Amino acid sequence: MSSNGFNPDLSQSPVQYRGWLISTKMINGQLWIRWQHPNDTFPRYGRPVVSGDLAATISHVRFLIDVAIKLEANTPRKPS
Repeated sequence: MSSNGFNPDLSQSPVQYRGWLISTKMINGQLWIRWQHPNDTFPRYGRPVVSGDLAATISHVRFLIDVAIKLEANTPRKPS
């Protein structure tokens, strides 16, 4: 674990939440949480961890994923 409290091994172990992948990455010395839609091949979304509060940031990311899932469920599909 580094002096800022971030374990660099976490960035090597993405976790799943409701089919989405959540991972961490250091960008310009700032810890970021990134998340990836199940249909995407890369993490399209991300945000920095605010004030070192990783738990609150993960909670917010889960909330955003839940909102995206609800929006997708309510979006009519185009016929093929």
